This record gives sequence, structure tokens and C-alpha cells, in this order.
Amino acid sequence: MLIVVNSIIERLNEDLEVVEMLRILWIDDERKHVVVINIDDHRNMLYPYFIRYEEIMREIQEKKSRLTELETDMRLLSPDEKYLEKYKDNRERRWNLIKDIVLREPEIYVSESRGKLIHEVHLSSGKSKKVIRDYLKKYWFYGKSKNGLLDNYFDCGVPGKQRVYKQKPGPLSTNRTMVTEADIEIFKSAIKVFHIRKGMNITTTHERMCETFYKRGFYRKYGVKVPIVDPDKSPSLRQFRYWYKTNSSPFSRYSNKRGKRRANMDVRAMMGNASEKAICVGAVFEVDATRADIILVSFDRKTILGKPTVYVVIDVFSRLVVGYHVSLAPESWFEAMVAVEHAATNKVENCARYGIPIHEEDWPCQYLPQNLVGDRGELKSQLSERFVNLNVDVLNAPSYRGDLKPFVESNFHITNETIRQLLSGSTEAKQLVRGDYNPARDSAWTIEEFNRFLIVYFLTYNKSALSKDYIPTKEMFTDQVELTPLKVWNWDKGVRLLHEKSRKELRYNLLPRQEAKVTRFGIEFRGLTYTCDVGIREGWFEGNGNGIDGRTKIEISYDPRNCSSIFLKHKNDLLSCLLTGRSKEFDGLHFDEVAKIMEYRDSQIKEQEKLEKQPRAELHAFTKVLDETAKEKTKAATKDRSFYSRNQNKREVRSADSKTWGAMGAMTNISQATDRSNNVTKPSAENVVVFLTTNEKDEITYVNNSDIQSLFSRKSLEVR
Repeated sequence: MLIVVNSIIERLNEDLEVVEMLRILWIDDERKHVVVINIDDHRNMLYPYFIRYEEIMREIQEKKSRLTELETDMRLLSPDEKYLEKYKDNRERRWNLIKDIVLREPEIYVSESRGKLIHEVHLSSGKSKKVIRDYLKKYWFYGKSKNGLLDNYFDCGVPGKQRVYKQKPGPLSTNRTMVTEADIEIFKSAIKVFHIRKGMNITTTHERMCETFYKRGFYRKYGVKVPIVDPDKSPSLRQFRYWYKTNSSPFSRYSNKRGKRRANMDVRAMMGNASEKAICVGAVFEVDATRADIILVSFDRKTILGKPTVYVVIDVFSRLVVGYHVSLAPESWFEAMVAVEHAATNKVENCARYGIPIHEEDWPCQYLPQNLVGDRGELKSQLSERFVNLNVDVLNAPSYRGDLKPFVESNFHITNETIRQLLSGSTEAKQLVRGDYNPARDSAWTIEEFNRFLIVYFLTYNKSALSKDYIPTKEMFTDQVELTPLKVWNWDKGVRLLHEKSRKELRYNLLPRQEAKVTRFGIEFRGLTYTCDVGIREGWFEGNGNGIDGRTKIEISYDPRNCSSIFLKHKNDLLSCLLTGRSKEFDGLHFDEVAKIMEYRDSQIKEQEKLEKQPRAELHAFTKVLDETAKEKTKAATKDRSFYSRNQNKREVRSADSKTWGAMGAMTNISQATDRSNNVTKPSAENVVVFLTTNEKDEITYVNNSDIQSLFSRKSLEVR
């Protein structure tokens, strides 16, 4: 083990605790004597002394001492340029004072010769011997470093230690109140109650604290009790503000004022990188929604609809917009899944549907990622477990933390800025005040036209230059990749984590599911009936509805935007079931429209069931009178005839009556009244039930319940 100049030796006691730290200052050529200096306390520096080299080596071998590394004071020995520039002259002046004697080793370490050398410097410079001795000690203490002679102001003021004052520090003032431990507890309570919970600023918090905790009584004014604040015993606003600033971090102060969510977004330390998980194309997709800064109109352009919701799916590594969805519906799981489905399907077919022909290389994304980052709102649902079936991990960002999805959020900013610059009816996301021009007056775009604009815009965005915040990889620099989202995507596409799923798999896992019932009319779902060729061929709907393998309750997938078909998972296939003939009139409608129609039907039936009671009462009354009259006439006509005789000549009489009834109802009958009507016995006026017309029903005023009861009582007595 080799000992050299500036080696650090720790001396240990029996418990292996460090009792002394020594620095080697000088070793003779024969390695017999060594000069060391104690470096335990920089405030009490001692003179160096001699020790035998063999003694040090023996202590090290006996484990009574050990070599170690000392963390040097980098602030002093390797200062920054600004500090060195400020105190360099003092260092040079001190060095010039001792540089001639410190090099005279080992004489400078011997007490007698050191005194003579110091005396010579004292006579030549006029400096006191104490100052010269202090410079020497400092030079040796810091390892014979010239920078050890710099002014050491780094530990001035005892930072990190709480001072105990017997009187108020600072200049004289009218307020001589000292802050005690009791005051500090009151400060904490005031911050918690008034500043954090009630949202008051520091000035108001101090006022309320003094009124609550430093009052000496009350007086009445305006009919209320007013606290009397004692200014001589209450801390000043400056003391309160100083304590709060000293005992809290900038993050906690911002959090207390605006909330932890805002503090995490605005002032937290940003040590990480939002794209660190995006090691390649397809590693991470971000999906999020925003309200576009444009006001749309209806398809007939007569009604102003408001702002649409735009979902965007973006690849973090390349910044390519891989999918989108625009809707007039609010944010939901289904709307987000439509955007994800668009990201994982062929863009040529989708764009052709809206009359915009493109080539595969213009928008080459039809894949799923390894990770999908979204909001807790849409992706926190239990339905997100379905992504396991698609080999996609869902990463939920906390609420109100758009900073954790920075790339899709920045895309929203760029998209809305472009919309405001180019489209009529665009507006900023701010509250209109009186006198502002309402941009809805210029609204002219339908959602279909806006969708076509978004297609062309995203195609243009994918070919635009990346932002200056984008950091290319070494491989991209080697291959000289053009820094546009599309070029970066094509450069890295298919290399690692992208994977593809069929459209049927996407539909089954992304669309909502509900229970349906198999009946003889078809698969009943939300009041509609559906059928498919497989069901007809296998006899699902025969009898009372045999069902699928004996099951009449089945689970189906559906697109809420169109009721024309539903999807049924059967064995290894996803069947498309179409509307049957009895539900064909609903073809092409939204399920919400169907629900409104069904709701209208049910409400109308209930209403008409209430209104039909009076017409049925009229029917019952009329039938009762006819029935009684018919029974009386029949009884009188068959008084002397048996039941057997009444069944005689049935055929001849039936034929004759048929001819008579036919002649009475014939189209050529021009008689004003039949002879048969003259033979009808007219009932008395009191037995006639008068039926009211529609107008009379509207004009009549119904009697109250007591009048109705008395009327029925009188009629009952007359019948008896």
C-alpha cells in the first residue's frame, strides 16, 4: 500500500470509530519521516507535525488506521469563474506573501525554523505574524492548494440551522413582537384554513388570522360582533410572509394557491421525457379529444349546431397522425374507439367514402400500437380490458394532466390555429363578452364538409416539417432521414412493434355490446328484429325461437350510429345481421332516433288508452240499449214458439233475409226511408242515450263528483 502526498489517513479507536483525520503533507526521500496535519475542523486549524513512516504503516496493518478518500470542498478548490474573478486578487496577495517560505520543506514544518521564516516575511511585508501563520495553516489544510487561500464565504450564516433569538432581529421598528413556537402553530392553522381551504391570498389570510387568534375582545357595530385586533401582540404581515416563504417550497406555495393538479402541470420539476417509452414507431399511440374551434351548421344549413368534437390518434415516435374521428356527440368510450378503429384500418377506403382519392403511401397507417395512452374518462372504463384481445396495453393519464400527452395536445393547438385562419365560422375558445362579434353568424360548414377538410389537413400535416423540439436518433442521422412525420414513419415502419388486426376483430372488441333475444320474428334488439343467412339455415327462428344451441339470450355488438345491422359472434366468425321486413322502415336511422320513435309510440299508446275510455263507454251504453230492445222484441215474437220450431226452415228464411238486407243496402236504393224503419218502435225520450259530437265534448262543462253521484242515485231509483 503506497502513501503519497495528500493521502488521507483515518485513525480509529477500539470500536472502529474515526477519532482523527490526517493529511500527508511531506515524505522524506528515505521514507522514514512523514509530515501530517489534522483536518478535522476547518474552523480550528492546527500546525503540521512529524510522524514516523513505519508507525503509520504499522497502524494500517493492525487496522488501527486506514487510507480513505476525502470529499474536497469543490466550491473553494474548484470555484466557478464568477467567484474566482471576484476574490482572485485576495488569493494572489496572500500567495505572494507566503510563496517563498512554503516551498522550503522540511524547514517550514519545524517549529524553530518556521518561526524564523515567518519573522522574515513579517519584516519584509509588514503583516502580522498571526496573519502569516493563518495563511500557512489554510494552505496546508486544503492540501497545499493555492485556491485554499481564497475567501471562504460558502458556509457563512449557518445555513439550514434555526437560530434562537432573545429579541427581535433586524432594524428597530414599532412592532417588536417575536415569533414563537405558538405563533408558528397559529401560522400553520391560518395557512390551512384561510389560504388553502378558502383560497384567500396571503394578505387576507394574515388579516383573518389576526382577527381570529390575536383578538382581545369584541365590540358591536352594524348589529354584529367585531373582533378587536391587538396590533402589539400580533405578528406583522412581513413576519408572516417571511415564515411562509422560508418554510415552504415554490411547488407547495403554488399548489396551495392553485391546486395540486395545476402545480404538477405548471411548476413541477420536469426531469423525464414524455417520449422516452416511444423507442420506435408503434411503441406508443396517444388518443385524445377536443372541441374544434369552428361552429358547424346542420345539413340543410338552417340550424347552427355548435362546435364538433375531434378525436386524434398520433404516433409519439414519428408524430404521424394515424387516425381521427369527428362527431357531434360528446366525448365517450365509443367515440374514442371509432378513432382507434380508424387508426387501425385502411385509409384509402375511408377517404374514398368522402370523395377524396389517395394512395396507400399518402397515409400508410393501418396498424395497432403496443401501448395506447388516453384520458381516464374514456379509457378508464372496464371496456378497456378488451384491448388485451388486441395485444394493446392501455396507459391511463391522470385527470387534468394534458402535459402527460403533450404530442396530441400540441397537435390540437396547431389544428385549431389552422382552423381559425382558414375556415368561416371559426372561433377561439373564450367567453364572448358584450359587444363582441358572434362568429356563429359566419358559420357555413356542415360536419361532412369539415370532415373532408380534416382529411386533407392531416395529409398535409403528415408531410410537414417536425418541430424543433423533436430529437432525432443517431440512426436517423446516419440514414439522413427527412424529418417529417411521414418520412420518419416510413423509415421505421414495420421494424418492431406495429401489428395488424382484421376488421372483424376490431369491430368485435371496440364496438359496444348488449344482450339480444332470439324469437320466431328474428333477433330482437331495442325493438327491432334482425336476421342472417346462417340463422335461417340453422333454424334459429323456427317454433318459438329455438335460439343458438338452445340459447335465446345472446350477446351482440352494434354501432350506435346506424341500426341497419348488428354483429353476432358465432363460432369462429362475426356475422352481420340485417333488419327483417317488419323493421325495414328504420333502415339507416341512428339508434337514438329509433329510441325516440319507440318512445313516441309508447307514450301515444298510453295517452290514447286514457282517451279511449269515453268512446268505449258510449259503445257500452249503446250496445246495452240495443241488446235490451232486441231481447224484448225477440221474447215477444217467440212467446208461443218452441226452440225446436225456431230452428225450422232456417235455410229459406236466411235466404229471404239476405235478399231483404241486400236490397236495403244496395247502391241503387233511392228511397228516403225504408218501410222497415216505419215499423221500428221509437223509445221514449227519457230512455234515449244522446251521443255528443266532438265539438260538444269540447264545450261541455262536466259536473262535479257530487252531481254525478246524485244523478246515478236518481236513475237507480227510477229503474227499481
